[in-house]
Amino acid sequence: MDSFSTPDHWYRVLIALVVIYLIASIFRFLWHPLGHIPGPLFSRFSTIPLFLQSLSGARAGWIVAQHEKYGPVIRIAPDKVAVSSASGIKAIYNNKNSKSHAYDSFRFQEVKMCIALLDVKQAHTRRKALLPAFSRQNLMEMEFVMRHHLEKFLDWLEKFDDTNTPVDTFKWFRYLTFDVVTDIAFGQQIGMLSSNDTHFIEQVEYRNKRNSLNGPFPFILPVMRLLRMETAKKWDRADEEIASYAVRAREGWAKAGEANRHRVDILSRMEQGSKTNPETALSDKEIIATMMEILNAGSDTTANTAMFAAYELARNPAIQEELHQELVTAFPDPNTPLDFAVLEKLPILDGVCREALRIHAPIPSYLERVISEDGIQIEGYDVPKGTVIGMQAYTNHRDSVVYPQPEEFIPRRWFEATEEMKTSFLPFSAGPRACIGLNLANMQLRIHLGHIFHRYRVTLAEDTNEASMKHVEFFMVRPISQKCNLYFKKYKS
Repeated sequence: MDSFSTPDHWYRVLIALVVIYLIASIFRFLWHPLGHIPGPLFSRFSTIPLFLQSLSGARAGWIVAQHEKYGPVIRIAPDKVAVSSASGIKAIYNNKNSKSHAYDSFRFQEVKMCIALLDVKQAHTRRKALLPAFSRQNLMEMEFVMRHHLEKFLDWLEKFDDTNTPVDTFKWFRYLTFDVVTDIAFGQQIGMLSSNDTHFIEQVEYRNKRNSLNGPFPFILPVMRLLRMETAKKWDRADEEIASYAVRAREGWAKAGEANRHRVDILSRMEQGSKTNPETALSDKEIIATMMEILNAGSDTTANTAMFAAYELARNPAIQEELHQELVTAFPDPNTPLDFAVLEKLPILDGVCREALRIHAPIPSYLERVISEDGIQIEGYDVPKGTVIGMQAYTNHRDSVVYPQPEEFIPRRWFEATEEMKTSFLPFSAGPRACIGLNLANMQLRIHLGHIFHRYRVTLAEDTNEASMKHVEFFMVRPISQKCNLYFKKYKS
C-alpha cells in the first residue's frame, strides 16, 4: 500500500501542521514587530476572530468595541492594525501608502476596477480619465435627468399611497438610483422602475458579500468551490451578470450614435478623453470594468443612504415635519421643480443627509492600506513598513467627543459643524483614493429626499423597527432583514 494513503501518515501530517501553527502563533505573540500594539489576546496570533466577525457581518461593530476597550490604535489580526484617531487619516490615506490585496476581488475577468488598483500612480491615471465626468459642472447639466426618473418614482409612491401599501425602500430606492445612474453615465434608460427587476440587486448582494470576505480571506471561495457549494456558483456568476447590464448599456449607447445623443454623458466623456489623451485611453475591458464600478457604487450606496434617511425621518416625526416645512417654505408652489441650487443650501435637508451618512455610512468598515517607506507613528505607536493598517467610518462617526450622543439622529448638529466633525466625517473615505462619485451621491440624495419629503409624510410599517434595521456589513452596510417597509402618505394641497 502507498505510504501516503495510510491513516498513520495523515495523522503525522496533521500533527506537523498543528505544531507549525503553534510555533508561528507563539512567534506572533512574543516577537512580532506589532507586539507592542494592544488588542484582543487571540487576535495577536490568529486571524480567526476577525474572520468570524467578518463572516457574520458584524466586523464594523466588533472593531468599535475593541477600540473602546484598548484605545485608538489596536491590533485586530497578527498583521493588521486599526486606528480611530483623526490624526491617522492623513498618515494612512495618502499618496505614499498603497492599497492591500483585500481589494483584488474587485475586477472584471482579469481587469481590475479602479478601486482595486494597488499602485497609487496607476490609480491616479485611471481616475484622471473619470474626473471630468463627475465634476460638479457636468453633473449640474444632468439635473433634469435625475428629476425625470424621480417623477416616475413619485408616480409609484402615489399608487402605493392610493392602496395604502407599504413601500420596500430597500428595493425601490435601488430601482430609482439604478435608472438615474445608467442614464447619467451611459445615456441609456434600462427601466428598472418600470420592470421592478430584482435580478441586479441580487447580483450586487452576491458580489458585495464575495468581495468583502474573499478579499481579506482569499481561501474562502476556493474552499467553497471545492465543497461544490451553490453560493460559490452564485458568487462566481455575479460579475458576469452585472457586466451584462454594462455591456447592454454600452451597446445601446453605441447604436444611438453621436448625432442622436441629447447630451454628453459620462461614457461619452470617457471615450472623448481616450481620444484626447491616448496615453490614458482605456481598453474595452477597462471601460466595462469602470461601467460596472459606476453601476454598483453609484446606485447602491446612494440608495442605501436614502433608505436609512427615510427610516430615520419616519422614526423622528418632529424632525420630518421640520424638513417638510423647510421645503415648502423654499418651494411654496407644489408644481414647481425643486432646483438643486436651492436644495443644497437648505440647512435641515443638508443635516438630514449628513446624519444619515454618519450613522449609516454606506461603506462603514475597515479600508486597508499598506504602510510604505520607513513606517509611521500614530498616537505614540510606531507602525513598521509593510503593516496592513486602516480606519473605519463606523468608529470615527461614533466618537462621542466629536459627535455628542453619537447614536442619536440629530441633523441640527451640522448647523455649526466643528473642524473635528468635518475631519472625522468619512462616508466616502479620505485622501487621493476617496470615492470619485461623491458629488453624484450628494446631489442625488438632496434631490431625491427633497422632492419626496416636500410631497409625502413617511411612517414606519409594522414590521420595520430597530431590530429589523440592525446593521450587517459585507463591504456595504445593510439592514439585517434586507428590507425597509415604509408608508408614504401624500400631503393634501
